[in-house]
Amino acid sequence: MAQVVRKLALGVTLSLSCVACTSGGGSGFAHESPSGQFAQLSRLKSIDSSEEQLITADEFPRKSQKPKVIGEVREGSYRLIAYIQGEFCGLRVAEAENSERSLIHVTSAWPRSDSEESTPYPAGPYSFASAAGSDGSRMWASLGCSKLAMVINYSSQDHGPASDQRGDVSIKKHREDPATLDVVIGSREARARILPQV
Repeated sequence: MAQVVRKLALGVTLSLSCVACTSGGGSGFAHESPSGQFAQLSRLKSIDSSEEQLITADEFPRKSQKPKVIGEVREGSYRLIAYIQGEFCGLRVAEAENSERSLIHVTSAWPRSDSEESTPYPAGPYSFASAAGSDGSRMWASLGCSKLAMVINYSSQDHGPASDQRGDVSIKKHREDPATLDVVIGSREARARILPQV
């Protein structure tokens, strides 16, 4: 009788161990992070940049809140500067040598609810905005904005190599159009999930 009880106790222990393993509850077992575990954009480090004063000088719906530059990429002779301000994401494109004037300045607010906008990428939902370059600059940019990530598609006929990226940024050339640069800004985990899908 004692042997039967011991075998039953051992069987129950093994069963519980297997349940813990398959649920990912134990340490050392990989599992996907839900979007709620990605760091919010507001928690990312600000990069040292003089752009914050230039952004404040531009038209923006939340002038009372200071902008925070969280990513920058140089592409050819242009700079893409990504920032947040309150519940808004923003993108400035300017000449690398003279960044006082925006060639593109586009902003988008965080979606108010999960059903308000679309979720084409992880770490959503996203709201979207786009703009063409000023003064015949032959460039275009779209900005996807969520609380957890920014997804930028930037296209220029005068495109050059991407370099000097700063901040929590990942980049790649667009798979269908080599003149388009895809830029993802967010935590390392969010970027790893999003970049293969843009």
